[in-house]
Amino acid sequence: MSLEDLAKKAEEGFEKVVDAAKEKAEEAKDKLAELAGDAKDKAEDAKDKAAEAAEDAKDKAAEIAEDAKDKAEDVKDKLEK
Repeated sequence: MSLEDLAKKAEEGFEKVVDAAKEKAEEAKDKLAELAGDAKDKAEDAKDKAAEAAEDAKDKAAEIAEDAKDKAEDVKDKLEK
């Protein structure tokens, strides 16, 4: 085998390695994009759940305050009698 043949085979082998590396890099990029998308979705879900919990807490606090107001009025009415 001549030096030219060896050089050509080496170049072809190198090109295959480069192509394989590019393919793996593209696969890794796609996987990272998928993982980032999943993380974003989970963060948005957590944000929605936190907002829902805050709204529930606000509603509960308003309910408790209304109950306390009603009880205070009941006590006031009893004292006035």
